[in-house]
Amino acid sequence: MAYKKYAQYKVLKLVPSLLKEGALIIDVRSVDEFTIANKKGSINIPITSINEKISQVDKNKPIILCCASGSRSAIAKRVFISKGFKSVHNAGSWHALRKF
Repeated sequence: MAYKKYAQYKVLKLVPSLLKEGALIIDVRSVDEFTIANKKGSINIPITSINEKISQVDKNKPIILCCASGSRSAIAKRVFISKGFKSVHNAGSWHALRKF
């Protein structure tokens, strides 16, 4: 658990520079969760739709993934990497990205 929090902390330190590089923030929560509240500027690709929609995402842009706790975004990160994405980061909870 401590490692997960530390890894997410490291990603959050990178967020400003990733956003300057044109990073996409992808929220992998359900449509209903995303509709209730989300990080402004993020896009919603539910974890259940990742395999169908990943081809619509630009492989040349850094990807910042988030969800409610970091678990679904960790799964999504593995999927993105397996599909050839190079710069993929799990920021954990979408709440953590609100300050950016």
